[in-house]
Amino acid sequence: FQHYYITNNLRMSILFVILFAAVAAQENPILLASKDFLNDVIAEDKHLTMHYVIHNIGTEVANDVVVDDTAGFPAGEFEVVSGALSATFDSIPAGSNVSHAVVLKPLTSGMHNFVPAVIKYKNPSGDELVTFSSFLDNNPILSTTEYNRKHSPHLVDWLIFVGLCTPVLLIPFLMWHSSHSKYESLAAKAKKA
Repeated sequence: FQHYYITNNLRMSILFVILFAAVAAQENPILLASKDFLNDVIAEDKHLTMHYVIHNIGTEVANDVVVDDTAGFPAGEFEVVSGALSATFDSIPAGSNVSHAVVLKPLTSGMHNFVPAVIKYKNPSGDELVTFSSFLDNNPILSTTEYNRKHSPHLVDWLIFVGLCTPVLLIPFLMWHSSHSKYESLAAKAKKA
C-alpha cells in the first residue's frame, strides 16, 4: 500500500510539473482533476463515496464543464445511492476549484478497475477541450462475508469465550470462598472462646 501511495504521488507530481509548464506556454483554461474514494475499505453492499476535485490552473475561465464517470461504474456492478456519476458546472474561474461527490454501492466483489473520469470543457473562444481525472488502478472489492470476517465485532465468538471461561474461573473462586468463610467462622469462634 505504501509503495502504491509513493508511486501515485510521484505520478501526480510529474503531472503537475508538466501541466505547469504547459500553462506557461499557452493561455487557456487547464483543468486538473483528481478522483478518489473516501472509504478505507471497499466492500460489496457497503457505501462507497467517490470524490472528484477539479482545479483550473490555467489563466482563463473554463466554461460548460462536464464531469462524466458513467463508464467507470457500470449499472450491473454499482448502484448509485446518492448524487450522480456526471456533474455539470457552468464555469470554473482561473485559479479556483470545484468538487463533486457521489455515493455508490458495489453489487459484486472482486477486482475493479477504477478508470479515469472524462472532463469536457470549453475555453473562452468556444473550443471544446477534454481531460481526464487521476487513475485509481485496480482495487479489490471485498465480498460481504470477507468484510464481515475482517471487520465485525465477533460478538458470538466473545460470548462463547466468556461462557467457556466462566466455569474455569468461577469454580475455583467458589471453592476458595467456601473454605475462606469456613475458616473465618472457626477463627471468630476461637476468638470468642
